[in-house]
Amino acid sequence: MTGGNSYKYKVAANPTVPAVGVTCTTGYKAWDGEADIEAASGQKIVIVEVDSDNKCVGTGIADVTSAA
Repeated sequence: MTGGNSYKYKVAANPTVPAVGVTCTTGYKAWDGEADIEAASGQKIVIVEVDSDNKCVGTGIADVTSAA
């Protein structure tokens, strides 16, 4: 993570992956990069690195496999 940037995430059955430069506020939750995230198996998670204006600078998506 670049200085001043932060992470946000969204969990859903078919979440949209934002393009670089898109503002990511609606439907996203803040994440510190370390805390556990509650999500059910079968869902997908999108993690977005945003700048101080909440604009996407990088993103990734993965299938959720719940530990519980």
